[in-house]
Amino acid sequence: MPLQSGCKEGIMGEEVRITILSENTSGRQDLSAEYGLSVWIEADGAGILFDTGSAGAFEFNAARLGVDLSQAAHLVLSHGHFDHTGGIPLALKHSPRMLIHLHPDSIRLKYLSDGKGKTMYIGMAEQSRQALEETSSQCLFHTGVSRLSEHVFITGAVPRRTPFEKIVEPFCLDVEGRIPDTMEDDQALWVETAEGLVVVLGCAHAGAVNTVEYIRGKSGRSDIRAVIGGMHLMNSDSRTIAKTADAVGSWNPNLISPNHCTGEAVCAFFQERFPAVYHHGRAGTAFVFSA
Repeated sequence: MPLQSGCKEGIMGEEVRITILSENTSGRQDLSAEYGLSVWIEADGAGILFDTGSAGAFEFNAARLGVDLSQAAHLVLSHGHFDHTGGIPLALKHSPRMLIHLHPDSIRLKYLSDGKGKTMYIGMAEQSRQALEETSSQCLFHTGVSRLSEHVFITGAVPRRTPFEKIVEPFCLDVEGRIPDTMEDDQALWVETAEGLVVVLGCAHAGAVNTVEYIRGKSGRSDIRAVIGGMHLMNSDSRTIAKTADAVGSWNPNLISPNHCTGEAVCAFFQERFPAVYHHGRAGTAFVFSA
């Protein structure tokens, strides 16, 4: 599986290309970094934009990486937090007719409590919410597994089954901080290839292990070729991190590329634990898989 810093123009049907458009860090001086995540996926002859970051870096970087955003047939939103939905209006500017896939709860107001009666809004920006309202006929709301193309699927809501993966942040659905947000809108994407499943995570608020195991069950395949994206382990305890690493090791993937909300320390731990298959997914990083 070769790695490259950019992505050729055009959509290739005989291979799968995954390019990190936006992330907390950048792999090149000419690319922008921002707190957020956006991933470009080329599979089955179509372009898929998975999340849009927080402030437009995905658009800036796409132009420098040769990614034609007008070729996006689908926009998949992993959940409704600002750092994954901020660029929705920009995405629709480039591809105004693309289908938008999201969970119904992703458009709810979302807050983070400080535990002392104060909250901070962390949900979808008003501009993004308005853009979705204006293209409501293109919005497809998913609660279960859905097929985007022959080999590409999204999970919809992921049932919580692993006992050690918990939401530790005080997410809430009201400005008073009284209604917990269990992040039912959290979803992931996977691509089926001959050599295994390629899993793309947004933040994995449902748990990275939980999500991958759910995908294995729904796909009927146990072979995990790659896991790319946010694992939301930055505030997790050492036991959760260790158990997650044990699970990742049991899958024997060819690539593990955690980023964004996984946390720098945890990424360093994974790099030490899996040196042969670890590759940090910074803005500009691209992976090419044979289909």
